[in-house]
Amino acid sequence: MEVAANCSLRVKRPLLDPRFEGYKLSLEPLPCYQLELDAAVAEVKLRDDQYTLEHMHAFGMYNYLHCDSWYQDSVYYIDNLGRIMNLTVMLDTALGKPREVFRLPTDLTAYDNRLCASIHFTSSTWVTLSDGTGRLYIIGTDERGNSASEKWEIMFNEELGNPFIIIHSISLLKAEEHSVATLLLRIEKEDLDRKGSGFFVSLEWVTISKKNKDTWFCDDFGFTHRNSHQNASGHSGTRSPSITSVPVIFVSLPQPDRYI
Repeated sequence: MEVAANCSLRVKRPLLDPRFEGYKLSLEPLPCYQLELDAAVAEVKLRDDQYTLEHMHAFGMYNYLHCDSWYQDSVYYIDNLGRIMNLTVMLDTALGKPREVFRLPTDLTAYDNRLCASIHFTSSTWVTLSDGTGRLYIIGTDERGNSASEKWEIMFNEELGNPFIIIHSISLLKAEEHSVATLLLRIEKEDLDRKGSGFFVSLEWVTISKKNKDTWFCDDFGFTHRNSHQNASGHSGTRSPSITSVPVIFVSLPQPDRYI
């Protein structure tokens, strides 16, 4: 039987600043930058049938300015022309002109039932992109920090059903097999007459694997959340309509040799 131990905590005086008088709230104004754009940001308003709190949190409060965590001076946005535009932000300096790094091959304005396009910067050389119509893109970008050599190229794209936004993605390498795993979010309408809003949150874990030089494969694991219960369905390659209710989900993922 383990017995609780008594530990004496001693102050390390050399680490204390005798002149410290406490934290003070800065009254300095936050830097604010304004820039004239030649095309408006591709903003998508909530429709009349997207009235729930889930819709508001997922799509109504969306940040259309995407920060690159691998190159923290870079921010991106998507405009109405389907262009992904890049800005370099340096504090206390003027913003430069946005530059186009990629253009979506589809006309977003032709889709009435679409969501906001979403981007996640998977690694320093990979990006996952949703155009808001239900199509997922895996894009190789080279080194994004160097504008001279930056080149965005579609490596994989596939229609994955109803529109979604990208929540997160990772890039990993196991036994020389490169994979990009992406977490997708949808707000789905209930098929059955249930109490509540009539909608549920659906999360889908999609893994895109490069088996050889030219071939990519798509596997997914989907699970949904309905009030206090969660449902899960694991499948590979094709989407199974069967759903099994479980109170808690434990997902065991293969450990990569390294993340890239």
